[in-house]
Amino acid sequence: MSAAGRDIADLEMIGGTQAVFPDDRSPADLGAALSAIPEQLEQGFTTFCVKPNQFIDDPDGVGEFCREVMRRVEALAS
Repeated sequence: MSAAGRDIADLEMIGGTQAVFPDDRSPADLGAALSAIPEQLEQGFTTFCVKPNQFIDDPDGVGEFCREVMRRVEALAS
């Protein structure tokens, strides 16, 4: 990278969650999935991928889901 004039410190580190489904019909537990975020923050990850369809079934709930994710991550990061 340095030979190309780039600095590794400029790379964005993207983390994420792992959904664990309790059965074939139920969504994954959001709290359990987000529990991996603090360790990723400590490792320098600054952006996280969370797929709403793994945690909710109603597309009309995506806005509230995103707000809930932000509330929980802010609490985990403080």
